[in-house]
Amino acid sequence: MSRYLRIHRKSALPFEDFTADMLMDYRIFLFEEYEYVDKYPAVYKDMKSRDIPTERRKGNTVVGEMKFLRTFFAELEDKDEISKSPFRKLGAERRKIVMKTTYDDPVFLRKEELQKVMAAEVPDSLKETKDAFVLHCAIGFRIGDFQRMTMDNVSVSPDGIPYIHYLPQKTKTRQADNHEIETPLMRFALDIIKRTEFNLPILRYPSGKSGYNKKIKKLLEAVGIDRKVAVFDEAAGENKYVPLYEVGSSKLARKTHVDLMNKVQVNLYAAGLHREGSKAVKRYTMMELKDRFALMCVAFGAEQYKVDQNLDIIH
Repeated sequence: MSRYLRIHRKSALPFEDFTADMLMDYRIFLFEEYEYVDKYPAVYKDMKSRDIPTERRKGNTVVGEMKFLRTFFAELEDKDEISKSPFRKLGAERRKIVMKTTYDDPVFLRKEELQKVMAAEVPDSLKETKDAFVLHCAIGFRIGDFQRMTMDNVSVSPDGIPYIHYLPQKTKTRQADNHEIETPLMRFALDIIKRTEFNLPILRYPSGKSGYNKKIKKLLEAVGIDRKVAVFDEAAGENKYVPLYEVGSSKLARKTHVDLMNKVQVNLYAAGLHREGSKAVKRYTMMELKDRFALMCVAFGAEQYKVDQNLDIIH
């Protein structure tokens, strides 16, 4: 917002003078800010390069920014610092446009595609990215949680199953207790952890021209993960079909983990063990660690194994 106001020479604009039309103009600015970078270098000179927009923002990203702004103006209204939020002056149709969130069809790696990535020989410049991405798919944590992981987050159950445990940063303040997420570690995930001890510098910079997300795209392209997937083109108003590697990101790793685990549960329905929507299956997250470990190994095509308290393989 400060960059928008500065570029439009409105830095001293009082809150109450921010109009509904300006909201619509600001929305367009959020989409197209990358076009202003070269025109107004002084505005961006003190920003870190990874934070400077280089392409058109996604619609859902813009909606998220507009929701933050709506909350800001609502608070000003509650405190009587403004008489009426500009969002309440938009009108129903424009409000719907501003706040509309859309989702593409889910995109994830299939089991055989992930196994192809795991088995691939990649250039030295992509080996760290491969370690991070494969581990990310195996555990499915959010990028912010991944960045915080250390060997202190790794433990061994009484059954000899290694697992990672942590409090999710995004939701921990909404939890009723301090119950940690506990995710069993398949052998390939443990091997990466023992070899790297979470020393994965690529995770420090998720975005940017040489950040984690860009490197994931290069990794998947190098491995040949080019299955065509549908992506909605907001400018054209229709789907376009691109190679899967073009949508590679940390979110793809999380979606891959979730999809593979969901398919294990669907198989339970298909086998007739439970009816679809059964509460027995929904208790998946309440299963003991060893049961979840068995399901994960089926989902990812991995072998079960055990370790001692030093993380050395027993069998």
